[in-house]
Amino acid sequence: MGLVQLVAILGAVSGAIVGAILAYDGEQSWLALPLWALGCALVISLIAAPILWQRVVLDERAGQLRYHNIATAHRWRKVDLVDVLEVRYDNFADKRKAMVSGLYLHMRNGSRPARHRLMDNEVGSYQGPSPMFRDVSAAVLRAQPRSLVDPILLAGQ
Repeated sequence: MGLVQLVAILGAVSGAIVGAILAYDGEQSWLALPLWALGCALVISLIAAPILWQRVVLDERAGQLRYHNIATAHRWRKVDLVDVLEVRYDNFADKRKAMVSGLYLHMRNGSRPARHRLMDNEVGSYQGPSPMFRDVSAAVLRAQPRSLVDPILLAGQ
């Protein structure tokens, strides 16, 4: 299930609960229950949208990966594929710290190391890395064959 759908469902359920409580107390009509569910789903989705929204553009001809997400405050970041030293898959099921998996790109940025994290958009996916993660790791290997890539990212290729 996608993260966006999960947030909308949680919002609708919480709205239905609030609407049912208000209708049970007699403050609202039972006919307002669907409006509460839709309204809460919309509000919670709007609040969560900046966290969930991520855009990734892989341009192999230019040798770059461009992305923006909540970690970059939705400003575009550019990663040169030849500068990536390591690509690591962070599976949500290994650590139970998050509901979604991530892809870490470790690179050298001048004299200090840098790390970029891309999020998967599937909640609790036990099917392994997403096709986007596999495409990014394959592009990194084509641009920089000496990069260390997590073996699980190469398993399906």
